[in-house]
Amino acid sequence: MSWNKNDLIPKEEIQERITDSTVKFAERFGKYLAEKEDTAEPLTTSQLRKFFGEVKRQQMMGYNDTEFVMLKPKLAYAVGRVKQNGRKGRTYKIEDFYLVMADAIDKVQSSPDKLRAFKNFITAFEAIVAYHKASEKK
Repeated sequence: MSWNKNDLIPKEEIQERITDSTVKFAERFGKYLAEKEDTAEPLTTSQLRKFFGEVKRQQMMGYNDTEFVMLKPKLAYAVGRVKQNGRKGRTYKIEDFYLVMADAIDKVQSSPDKLRAFKNFITAFEAIVAYHKASEKK
């Protein structure tokens, strides 16, 4: 199973405000990313933490348009590495993670208030990380 390509974080939830539907999305997506399936490998904690660490670093440094947009190619590189080193016939949930995060990055970039959108992006991402962690199988 792959993530429904139409199920993305709504534009207004990134650009305007975080709502209960953002939290529900984060719960569904975080759980989905952590689940191992017969043909799909879950997003690992280390894959998620690496990207999360970069986002948190950017948060500490303050919003920078160039640095932020560069998250997309960094994540695309991680997807490529996983696919190159992975097993044939498998799918990897890091690809779905890329789809959702790249779309959210685009929504920040197109926002009239990029700083607010950046903060909302971080908040939504923190919720995804929390639900991923809560759903991990030991």
